[in-house]
Amino acid sequence: MAAQQAGSAPPSRAPSNKPAAAPGSGAPSPSPAASKPASDAKAPPAAAPPAVTSPPAAKPAATAATPAGVNAQKPAAPPPSPAQVKKARELWYRGVDAFRNGKYDEARIAFGECYTLMPKTDVLRNLSISEIQSGHYVSAARHLSQLLASTEELPATVREEAKTRLAQSEAQIGKLNFNVDVAGAAVNVDGAPIGRTPLEGPWYIEPGQHEITVTKAGYPDETRQIFALAGVAIPVTVSLESLRREQARDAHAVELMGTQEGETPQDRGLSTASTITLISTGTLAAVGLVAGIYFTVSANGHDDEAETISDTIGDPELCSSGTMFTQTCQELWQEQTDAHNDRRRASVSFIGFGVASAATLGYAMWLALRSDDPAKPKAHAVEPGVAFSPSGATLSLHGQF
Repeated sequence: MAAQQAGSAPPSRAPSNKPAAAPGSGAPSPSPAASKPASDAKAPPAAAPPAVTSPPAAKPAATAATPAGVNAQKPAAPPPSPAQVKKARELWYRGVDAFRNGKYDEARIAFGECYTLMPKTDVLRNLSISEIQSGHYVSAARHLSQLLASTEELPATVREEAKTRLAQSEAQIGKLNFNVDVAGAAVNVDGAPIGRTPLEGPWYIEPGQHEITVTKAGYPDETRQIFALAGVAIPVTVSLESLRREQARDAHAVELMGTQEGETPQDRGLSTASTITLISTGTLAAVGLVAGIYFTVSANGHDDEAETISDTIGDPELCSSGTMFTQTCQELWQEQTDAHNDRRRASVSFIGFGVASAATLGYAMWLALRSDDPAKPKAHAVEPGVAFSPSGATLSLHGQF
């Protein structure tokens, strides 16, 4: 493994608050007293000990290794206090001892706390090695990228060593390369914010399913589901400008359809007046149809009665005045009159049915066509106007109806 390629025995010196030698150079750093004799150093374990065994110098945190472009906008942090230096040196030696004994997770925690108190490249190197040895490849890749992007000058061997370890870590995890066309957009991975565009370098994640969200005020949100594979870089290209143009086109289409977003034309329903009109005309059509059928049947019944009476008389000429069939003839004439009147009533009823049906159908079609047209603006006010001329005066009304 790459972590086994570099490293020297743990230090036999106490941490110093003076500048340390260059990482990996092997030059001793001055110290007030030795905590262990050099002969007490244990034999190296199966995995090599941390690459840097000299404790970090207590310089201002401005020299801490951070991604490029981050510290450029921030003022230098104040130097650590004596208590912080003492605590950092204790954590440093605790991490070295844990690493020597194969307790890589304890070493990772100790170096992580040490780096919080004293963010130095030496601590960052040992932290990344401990993370690789303990299987925390995502954090190792992020810290190695941070180390390589440091503004502090690194020896060529240290830089090459970090690149090798970064390649080792990247082979075990997924990598996202973000490309967003709008600056200042917030990027979230699995609900956790990772920064704003443009992001510095790739973003490392564990293999598996993840959710990515890109948001910015004034633009539609973009959410994607991705499945990260170990050793595979996934490009994530998001065009918020294109999404905003599509949203504008959809809004325009909605306006032309006369509906709001998420609303269908049927959602608008009918007004009370329209409903009453349709019910009234429909009822008149139904009444006209029923009445026409009723009067037609009644007229046919009167015709049958008149035909029966006529058969009884035999000869219609016998219905002249003064005959013995005067009463029967009157009944015949009454049936014929009733049949004629009922047929007239049936005709009027059928005409009413036709007119009411046509009105109902026409009004329903007009309502349907009107629902597909964009809503017309209503007149907010009607202004009267008066014009005088030698021949008289003219009154007019101005407004939109």
